[in-house]
Amino acid sequence: MTESEASTIRATAKRDKSSQFFVFFDRLYDTFATSATASVVLVFMCSLAMFYHYQSLSPYIPGTDGYYHIKFAYLMRTEGFLKVFKWASMSIWSETFYDKEFLFHVYLIPFTYFKDLAYGAKLGTAILAATSVTSFFAILRLNRIKFASLWWLMLMCSGGYFLYRNNVPRPQVLSIILALWSIHFIINQKRIALFLLGVVYTLSYTAYFLPVVFSGIISGYLFIFEDDLDWKTPAVTLGAMAVGILINPYFPNNLVYLYLQNFYVLWMSTQNKVNLRMGNELGPMSTRELLGGNAAAVIAYIGVFFMALYRPKQVSKTVRSMFFLSLAVILLTFHTKRFTEYSVPITLMFCAFFFHPYLVDLDLKQAWEEQRSMVVGWIGVLVMLFISLGIGSYIGTSRQFKGSAPAHKGAALYLKKHTKKDEVVFTCDWDDGPELIFFNHHNRYLIFLDPNFMYFWKPKLWVKWDKLAHGRFGNKTHDILKKDFKVRYGVCTREFGDLRSLIKRDKQIKIVFEKDGAYVFKLKE
Repeated sequence: MTESEASTIRATAKRDKSSQFFVFFDRLYDTFATSATASVVLVFMCSLAMFYHYQSLSPYIPGTDGYYHIKFAYLMRTEGFLKVFKWASMSIWSETFYDKEFLFHVYLIPFTYFKDLAYGAKLGTAILAATSVTSFFAILRLNRIKFASLWWLMLMCSGGYFLYRNNVPRPQVLSIILALWSIHFIINQKRIALFLLGVVYTLSYTAYFLPVVFSGIISGYLFIFEDDLDWKTPAVTLGAMAVGILINPYFPNNLVYLYLQNFYVLWMSTQNKVNLRMGNELGPMSTRELLGGNAAAVIAYIGVFFMALYRPKQVSKTVRSMFFLSLAVILLTFHTKRFTEYSVPITLMFCAFFFHPYLVDLDLKQAWEEQRSMVVGWIGVLVMLFISLGIGSYIGTSRQFKGSAPAHKGAALYLKKHTKKDEVVFTCDWDDGPELIFFNHHNRYLIFLDPNFMYFWKPKLWVKWDKLAHGRFGNKTHDILKKDFKVRYGVCTREFGDLRSLIKRDKQIKIVFEKDGAYVFKLKE
């Protein structure tokens, strides 16, 4: 045998081995792709491991609101159904209370049996977060979208802001799940399931109108551009929302909050006449945040326009209507970044539907045999893309979970020891309440979760409270605290340094405790 013949045999054997490896990979993928149950379980377990890992980066609850939500669930379990919320003494909640996340709190109740409530909140959230991204994958599978697992992986690399928002103990995580399934039921006209989901949605979160909006956008597109009238689906979503509102245990208080949370708050976030110091999430997303924090969705969206321009294919009415749906949530994200939790998965879902006709006839084995160099090149591009997106997402997400200890723990425990039961304590900020009640529900506080709950209730009181917290009443501070707010104690964080400096100079007020960035002051009798 000549050296040339031996070289040819070795090259052939090498190709056969690589081909066998690719055949093995192809069969493994086929097994994963054809077994729906196995694939969904595997995706859920992988997602749960990742979200639980993020939660384990810190022993503390990420964010602030989560302290309130897990404690509220605990109070529901230990004190029964809460028709009133006595812990918010100077808020609309003091007169007209409405648990706007009722079913979310019901979901959290089993996790309040853990001795460490913070751990229970983190575990319950990780499970819910894993369910949200698994729902995304399952919906793609149910609609027979090609390479659903790669789109799921794309979602898991979708930037720190989305992954963080999707993994905090707040009700928007449940809302993401319900929103995605509502889209699936709308585009497949599964109206009974859509009705039941709509009722559950209305009992779970303030944005329960989203199925109505989604069905309206899709039906509007079909009527205007496709001459296809579908009035039944929007009617079903409206009917479900109406039923959910009527059977809500807090009816009719929930009608007030329908306006307050979904219209009034967004309106006030655009006004300059009064600075309510609302949460950063209500502000617009900068271009850098949009491109850097949502790189996966942006790349996929650009890919859609590129293919539509250079390799156009006929797509279904469903895909065309979903384009307008994705465009709507993207525009909402420009207005307020909190819509990122919807825009990222919905945009990627649209992209998956769009690319399906391009990928459905792709035979990987045949492509490997006929155009091996091109396949290797594309695999290399995809691997590098996912590595870069994955690293960026992990760094951005983990940074947000490595938060500091709660500032109010020491102050809350001090107040519990030195005050009477149900005594009202002055708080300087609207986001002080969640941590304080988590460590101490012995006392009552002023306001929870949203400054609009005080401003909408009594605007003049809010203005006085805001000025007082920032030390703008000088030597009148003691009298206003005593007569208008009727408190003996107050707690503030180091951000309210002007008030702290004023207290240091006022002989009628004394700082009695200070730790972890928070201080407690007491009025002299």
